Amino acid sequence: MLFGGTNPLYGKTLGYLTEDPQQPMVVFHLWNGTKPGAEPWPPEHEQPLLLAVRFGGGSFRESLTLTPEGERRKPTLGDPCLPQ
Repeated sequence: MLFGGTNPLYGKTLGYLTEDPQQPMVVFHLWNGTKPGAEPWPPEHEQPLLLAVRFGGGSFRESLTLTPEGERRKPTLGDPCLPQ
């Protein structure tokens, strides 16, 4: 399953299901981003970066694994993008 638009220059979420309905979906979170201080266009990366993978039926936090790139880009406390 593809979540997001069809434009290859924008981030997407891809979901993969097996033939066995008892198995959980594997979800890949991809992102292109923009350069710091740049307008929203053009994207920073020509090919999307894999930021996280989600697998399993547990809670969101338990089933999400950040990639090294996702860990590097993870917001920190005080980040203006996080709710206060």
